[in-house]
Amino acid sequence: MSIFFLIITLAMIAVGSVYAAYILFFLSGLSRLKLGTNNHTFSVAVIVAARNEERHIEQCVRSLLNQDYPHDKYSIVVVDDESTDGTSEIIMRLASEYSNIRLLHTNGEVAAVSPKINALEIGIRNTSSDLIFTTDADCTAGPRWISSLVKCFDDSIGVVSGVTIFKRTGNVSPILFGFQYLDFFAQTACGAGAISMSVVNNCNGSNMAFRRSAFEAVEGYAKISHVNSGSDSLLAQRIVASTPWKMGFAYEPETHVTTLPLKNWVQLLHQRMRWAGSTLNYKRAGLIFLVASFSLYLLLFLFLPFSLAYPSSLPTPLIIFVLKIILDFWITTKFAKMAKIEGLKKFFLVSELIHVPFILVSVIGSFSVKFEWKQRRMRRTMPQAL
Repeated sequence: MSIFFLIITLAMIAVGSVYAAYILFFLSGLSRLKLGTNNHTFSVAVIVAARNEERHIEQCVRSLLNQDYPHDKYSIVVVDDESTDGTSEIIMRLASEYSNIRLLHTNGEVAAVSPKINALEIGIRNTSSDLIFTTDADCTAGPRWISSLVKCFDDSIGVVSGVTIFKRTGNVSPILFGFQYLDFFAQTACGAGAISMSVVNNCNGSNMAFRRSAFEAVEGYAKISHVNSGSDSLLAQRIVASTPWKMGFAYEPETHVTTLPLKNWVQLLHQRMRWAGSTLNYKRAGLIFLVASFSLYLLLFLFLPFSLAYPSSLPTPLIIFVLKIILDFWITTKFAKMAKIEGLKKFFLVSELIHVPFILVSVIGSFSVKFEWKQRRMRRTMPQAL
């Protein structure tokens, strides 16, 4: 039995060390984030892919109309992805009032596995602006969102990602709200730290912008048309890896967008399974961190209960779990301070306890279970050469 404990101890130290090294790397990157200095006024097209979003789309579009950016320099393009509710009617009404709103339809056009890629591709193809902005139909942006993100496009920057925060709603339990907000925010913190170190692990299309020239240089979404999730991260990775353009990250409050939390744990699980389904397509640096994290979580889940019951026999899982909590708290609070976001600390300990089993279920489920997205059932797509 002692040999077994020794093997478990060495395995946990190995994957724990990789996890710790990456978190420290991301922390170092956060300290190197810089504010944009661009003063050029680019033309901008904001693309919003929408499917059955009649409850949210008007608030989203009106927040985009209420921008301090010159109105003749940006347009809002909503691509209706076969909605069966009143989404199109709402946009047509708004378009009749405001000349910079356009409504497009996918009309069953299929150029990729992901319906969202299809919608975005149609929107981008039907615009000619210098910069493409993307956000989601259930998001709202502050009045300086466009102008603040445009400021990030210095001469070397081809793609920019930003922070998405969650708005508390009364029909979501505090634990569910806190967990998904903190989990998403921690992923964003790690992504931001990596970006400033010229490594692109992840970003989110709810708050993203890129140059049309950079998009065209990597043939748009053509090389990632086989994936059904993660197109935003994979596009950013391709731009940085295959072109001279670098990536920037916007963390100031003016660049944030606000979204709504998912209403129940099943919806959240389906979302995380969808996200996990794209990770094998990531570049090597990001994939190593994800594999090490999954291995660490699996070992903690299996052996932490034993460590708590018999700390003298196998103390390693307990020690590593405590160190993980410290590192997670460090990067989360550091980034929250930079982004001027308050109120996350109160969810931290509960979220840490939920995090390990939830991620394990999400990753394992993504291999075998069909997940749901926008009333569509989808299955994991296997990686191909990008």
